[in-house]
Amino acid sequence: MTELNNTDKQSILQQIVRVISDQFDQTEVLLEDNFYDLGGDSLIAMKIKNNLESQLSITVSIESIMLTETIGEFVDDLAERVMS
Repeated sequence: MTELNNTDKQSILQQIVRVISDQFDQTEVLLEDNFYDLGGDSLIAMKIKNNLESQLSITVSIESIMLTETIGEFVDDLAERVMS
């Protein structure tokens, strides 16, 4: 059962990172990247929020996107919420 959960979490993590990458028009966004260093602003945060809410059926706050230190921190927090 743990392996299935790890597989599910990996799938969710990939989905979240893909949404973020698409909004920055980059083929790869690293988990160590910072939202603002990538060129993030409130418009991009809103697009990420809307796409994630649509795809994952979960509420995402703009603040959680804009105030986390790294993309990885945001992705981990959101994945945990989706899995619970």
